[in-house]
Amino acid sequence: MAALTVIFCLSSIYIPVLGMLLSFLCPLPVMFLVIRWHWKVGLLAALVASLIVFVFAGVMQALTCLLGFTLLGIVMGLTIRKGWSSLEVIGWNTLVSLLSKLSLIGLALLVLNKNPITENIVIMEEALQSVSQWFQNVGETNIRSIIDFMRLALPAILIVASLFDTTFNFLLGRFVGQKIGLRFPDFVPFSQWQMPRSVFWAFVLSWFLVLAGGSTFLSKIGLNLQIVTQVLFFIQGLSLVYYFLSRYIRSKGVKLVILLFLALQPLFSTLLAWLGVFDVWFDFRKLYSNGTPKRGNDRT
Repeated sequence: MAALTVIFCLSSIYIPVLGMLLSFLCPLPVMFLVIRWHWKVGLLAALVASLIVFVFAGVMQALTCLLGFTLLGIVMGLTIRKGWSSLEVIGWNTLVSLLSKLSLIGLALLVLNKNPITENIVIMEEALQSVSQWFQNVGETNIRSIIDFMRLALPAILIVASLFDTTFNFLLGRFVGQKIGLRFPDFVPFSQWQMPRSVFWAFVLSWFLVLAGGSTFLSKIGLNLQIVTQVLFFIQGLSLVYYFLSRYIRSKGVKLVILLFLALQPLFSTLLAWLGVFDVWFDFRKLYSNGTPKRGNDRT
């Protein structure tokens, strides 16, 4: 399992595009070790894998393997082994993923005296400037607005990225783990995903901070909170659409294509987010099924 972790980590470094996808596999071997055996076994495999990555790729890549990948695998495996619910596993491990990202940024500043986020933003700015040469409607002002927004929304971007990679790792690990006989907590089907009403009040708070904060630090907090809550409501909107599509369309491929089309259109994605907001209060699934409660409607 340590060797498999090394292969995934090195592939994520040296193989373009495909390596980014393989990086999602890095926590899985350690996770499986912790679930089947013990967290000490997973930690030993993580240390061995990170040492080998250090030999082939250097100190920062080894730290990325240890803190960015295997730490998530250890904690996620431990929470699954203890019998936590899927929501608890994803929630706590999202926090672990976020802390690991912040730790790697701090170590990069300490070891290399470089901020990887700043460097990536500069690279993205150069890419946007190159694109603007091909599209006349994308000017310097628009590029600067996009970059400024990314700098301002950086905390929200890190939180959403942590939530995404944690959920993806859990679902992928659950799919593979069940094939090899590991027990995973039950997971609510995507068509039944619903956010608690506390997310709505966080959404309201974000608007209040943005409107009342002006250009202060509170306004920046409100903007980031607004982005995070809108992403959550967007996911709920997709879930609701998937629920109704499942009533009439049996092909998962067709439903996936429709969801991708809606998600990639700015107008529809905005409507999906607001649909998720209203669904928190009106529960359109329950209304459609004539008051029959559906699995996953618990708002605790």
